[in-house]
Amino acid sequence: MKRQLPGLSEAAQESGTSLPNGIYLVRVDSAQYRWHAQKPFYSLRLSVLEPTEFVGSCIVSHLYCTVKAMWKLAWFLRDFLYDPEVLSQNEVDE
Repeated sequence: MKRQLPGLSEAAQESGTSLPNGIYLVRVDSAQYRWHAQKPFYSLRLSVLEPTEFVGSCIVSHLYCTVKAMWKLAWFLRDFLYDPEVLSQNEVDE
């Protein structure tokens, strides 16, 4: 079954202006917990600090908090120097 989605082709062309793949220095602007019955997650908003040509750009994403995806959340928190003592107690300070 195929579904018609008017405007999809224009949106796909506009996404070409997004950030290219690479390594960026970012700042966490916001991280909000969002409850969902099957897949709770953190909604993230990151601001690019380096490279200089992309300063001011934002990356919006989410991290799932399911049992299978917990390693990604732990990796993210360790990379952003989250307090290891709080992390060892299975807590996240809101």
